[in-house]
Amino acid sequence: MGIRRSAAEYGSAVGDEQVAVSSVAIGITAASGAIAAMVTNGAEPIRVRWGTPTASVGHYLNPYSVLDLYEDDMADVKFIRVSSDSTIDVTYFG
Repeated sequence: MGIRRSAAEYGSAVGDEQVAVSSVAIGITAASGAIAAMVTNGAEPIRVRWGTPTASVGHYLNPYSVLDLYEDDMADVKFIRVSSDSTIDVTYFG
């Protein structure tokens, strides 16, 4: 999985954040006016789920994967580490 479009195709960037992903499921905080987000995983695998993931339940994201989120998905999705902590980079677009 890689970046499938240029940043310009997502729209104008309206904010970004880094989120530490550890042993407790955590969501993201969408920037004001955001309608989409590009999430890039760090050096460790993580799981993502619309709801609450566990270390063994949810979609597996390899290190350095990219995930596109749109509208309501940004409020519903949560992340959790598989084994070691990771950091995700999130850029919001509006």
